Amino acid sequence: MDSTKRFTPSDTVEPATKKIKTDSSTTEPTPTPTPAPTRDPQHGIAPIKAEFLVQRSATTGNPTATTSDDAAEASGTVSRVDARDSRDNNKPNKKKQKGGQNKARKFHFSQDEVKLCQSLVTVERESEFEGTVCEFAVMGAERDKEKGGRGRNEGKRGRNRRGRRGEREKEVEEESKQEDGVKQEEADVVMEDAGEGEKKAAPLRCKFEHGLRKYLEHKKEDILGVCPIWAERGVCANGWRCRWLSSHTKEENGELFLVKDEAKAQAYTEKRDRELVEKLANYKGTLGNKREEQPWEKDVLVGGFDDPYGEVVNNVPMALKIQVRKISRTEPQHNDEFPLKKTWVFQEWSNRVAADDRDDNRAAYVEPPPRPEEKRKLYFSKETPVLAPLTTTGNLPFRRLCISLGAKVTYSEMAMSTSLLQGHKPEWALLRAHTSELPTFAAQICSNKLDPAMKITEVLTSLFPSSAAGRHGLSFIDLNCGCPIDLVYQNGGGSALLDQQNKLARILKGMNYVSGETPITCKIRMGTKDNAPTAKKLVERVIRSGDVQAITLHGRSRQQRYTKAADWSYIAETSALVKSLKEQMDAETDTAAEKEGRERNPLFFLGNGDCYSHIDYYNAVDNAKVDTVMLARGALIKPWLFEEIEKGQYLDKTATERLDLMREYCRYGLECWGSDELGVATTRRFLMEWLSFTHRYVPIGILERLPAKIQDRPPAWKGRNEMETLLGSSDYRDWIKISEMFLGKAPDDFFFTPKHKSNAYDAGDMEAEG
Repeated sequence: MDSTKRFTPSDTVEPATKKIKTDSSTTEPTPTPTPAPTRDPQHGIAPIKAEFLVQRSATTGNPTATTSDDAAEASGTVSRVDARDSRDNNKPNKKKQKGGQNKARKFHFSQDEVKLCQSLVTVERESEFEGTVCEFAVMGAERDKEKGGRGRNEGKRGRNRRGRRGEREKEVEEESKQEDGVKQEEADVVMEDAGEGEKKAAPLRCKFEHGLRKYLEHKKEDILGVCPIWAERGVCANGWRCRWLSSHTKEENGELFLVKDEAKAQAYTEKRDRELVEKLANYKGTLGNKREEQPWEKDVLVGGFDDPYGEVVNNVPMALKIQVRKISRTEPQHNDEFPLKKTWVFQEWSNRVAADDRDDNRAAYVEPPPRPEEKRKLYFSKETPVLAPLTTTGNLPFRRLCISLGAKVTYSEMAMSTSLLQGHKPEWALLRAHTSELPTFAAQICSNKLDPAMKITEVLTSLFPSSAAGRHGLSFIDLNCGCPIDLVYQNGGGSALLDQQNKLARILKGMNYVSGETPITCKIRMGTKDNAPTAKKLVERVIRSGDVQAITLHGRSRQQRYTKAADWSYIAETSALVKSLKEQMDAETDTAAEKEGRERNPLFFLGNGDCYSHIDYYNAVDNAKVDTVMLARGALIKPWLFEEIEKGQYLDKTATERLDLMREYCRYGLECWGSDELGVATTRRFLMEWLSFTHRYVPIGILERLPAKIQDRPPAWKGRNEMETLLGSSDYRDWIKISEMFLGKAPDDFFFTPKHKSNAYDAGDMEAEG
């Protein structure tokens, strides 16, 4: 087949309701009955042209690895044993270790042998190093003074003694004011007797290097080429620690200087601001009324470690996370630092009112629940393809890449409500977003109880009240009711809520009550068991409660995981039910709304599952009648799927074009995690996480027929050139080679544990989790 042929939605098969019936008046002879068609022997195998197939001998190793897709949303234990895992073969008595969220995985992270003080990273010239005050040593001195001269390990009763719990928490709070991510420890300040009972501070000492030449002597050799960040922006916020340092430094009269291209930096900033203004102006939803700067935003430094370029939003300071941590230890109404008044009101109402009367007992609220017109309005349509929340791979750099390719709505990685309430830094980092994602960035949370779900919802909507304003942006909050992972399911969260519909309805109602003007949505599956779908019943109940503005249905059960194709016929039936309910409720509202002057927010229904081309996308929208489609694995395997949807045709990306996308991803990663030694290692790790999915892409130019199916697994194949073959390799060692094209040579001791054990080629050298 000619790969240059354009395919449009008109190529799709019409639904059964549009097929023309056979004219009974015709006199054509009755055809001889034919036997039922047998299953295609090539079912589930990608149809690759013969000239691109590779013949493997019987002694050849494992063919193209078949990847488990449970890791697309998260990873956990799988009940069945994979016979391909040679490490367990012929060992029937070996006890299987209990898995869970990839805890057995190992990664290589390297840091500088001698670390440069964070205060000096962006000092522009060598001569200014001596006059620069180390802010971290000063911070240590101030904290030491506040403790009355006691060192950091001394309690109220003397050195290394524990005081009361409240005093210990205060010390932890003071010590936590310095971010862990700054890679800077608190300076040791020694207080000495100065006579007559007075104390004076000894010279401030910082544990990190303050001499530029000494730091550069121990710094690893620079990566060849130009710094990707500096080449795009004209400035690199990692300064002297950048692994491409030689590309933006110069030496004059024996003195070293950092080079900054002011014109390029200003042009980049103006372009970024202009694009954001255009996005906000063209947004068809509502941005909200609370678009002023929040008090906590004043404490976030522009140009700091967590936001070096002033483009990261929802970057909450550590002091505020400590306040949130105290919420779980006290009753909401007694928490003076972070009161959750709405949560307390709803809890009181929920305990007081009988379960049968809750839905209609509006007057029982101390404060009436929000009316529909008080909520911001969301907008989903055929023109707004959605990127699904994806654990590990759906990080900020990948979301930026998808936004640049045409994604219109993005979600954070799934965050656990209890971890957020405990002030867990890695969990809060999941909520950070780039300004390019505004105003359609959503946070997805997972909770198994009403109390933590309400508390974290009120916290988030208090901190991020608008979809785009100042240093924050949150369009809506999504409750995950479909995660199939054992660790989540067994604790009563994720898809476990599908079997507890009363509990789920109460959680959504509580979240909607405390969220202010921020809308609430939910993502569900068909049910927990294959032959017992419950989504229709749940959808009807959720819609009638009026607590959500959008529902996303994944066309699989929890038991099914990814072993079978998504059931779009069930999604279509549910979509018809949603349409019928909306019409019925609109008719009921018309008679009552004339008296109360109320309006009902639009309700959107999204489909999810196996969308791998624009053909799949438009089939879902036109035939299943969903408002739009959420893309998950399809976007991981080929992020330009959003481009195909926008243009309505297949795009046969060359190996060079695909490498360009990887180069962009690496630049986004270096901007997010840093271009120093640790940042390069982190970017390399997450690039390889993405490669574990995108290597499964089979170029459409080597396929015998279209459309390609996401469930098809290819036999061994070779590309149209060596680079295309390399990009299709399932060997993680080839992924390391690809990473070296953008991030320099990997350390000799570098290792990476793939998420899928089927990718572990050298079982003796590494351990991979299934």
